Amino acid sequence: MSYLPTLSPTPNIDDQPFWDYCAAGELRFQRCSNCGRFRHPPSPCCPACQSAAVEWVPAGDSGVLYTYSVIHHGVTPALKARGPYNIAIVAFPQCGGVRLVSNVMDAGPDELRIGMPVYLFWDPAESGLPLPRFVLRR
Repeated sequence: MSYLPTLSPTPNIDDQPFWDYCAAGELRFQRCSNCGRFRHPPSPCCPACQSAAVEWVPAGDSGVLYTYSVIHHGVTPALKARGPYNIAIVAFPQCGGVRLVSNVMDAGPDELRIGMPVYLFWDPAESGLPLPRFVLRR
């Protein structure tokens, strides 16, 4: 089902827990334990209250298409043969509206609509680490 290169991410100290949860098949986002604000990408402290106290909250397996762009001309040789493809921003209302940049894998350019539900699936990267991607249909 994958039509995009599945390059492996390079985790850093702030987002390592995010990728560890992905490896376990769980999509989770940071939430400040002090003020309750969700954030993504992960960061060492809350932008609202500056607290370093954090918890990782399950996002569930569905989100909402917040916005997207359809790319018709890939900028690398690996992408040129795979167009058109989409870059999607998926919002998670159940997690304070936090957003994740990803792709909707089973959708043609004319099928996407802002606000439509999308469903999580795990797409293995070259390293075997599952990447959170989305589909329209379950």
